[in-house]
Amino acid sequence: MTPVTFLYAYAIAAGLAAAGLMGSVWTLATGERPCLQLLLAPSILAPLRALAVVVHAPLAMLYNGAWKLLVSPIMGVLLMMGGLGWSFLQGVFILTQIFGLE
Repeated sequence: MTPVTFLYAYAIAAGLAAAGLMGSVWTLATGERPCLQLLLAPSILAPLRALAVVVHAPLAMLYNGAWKLLVSPIMGVLLMMGGLGWSFLQGVFILTQIFGLE
């Protein structure tokens, strides 16, 4: 495994870990799973709901893509690739802006 491949995998893992942590914390705090329906209900917690949905989205896309593989393999693969890409970008943001890695 080359160092660049390791760094890509590390960024993806960091993004997925943040997505899982956000989903677990939101579910523990509110009792509801982060999903797009949270954005439709007006509430004073709307900004926090949006943050929870956006941060949890890569993991939700991977989960839904895995289920879609059985019904529509092309859509499942596209969802999983989108989830991994989003997770990579989220991981790069976390590692560079929060932890200061370069």
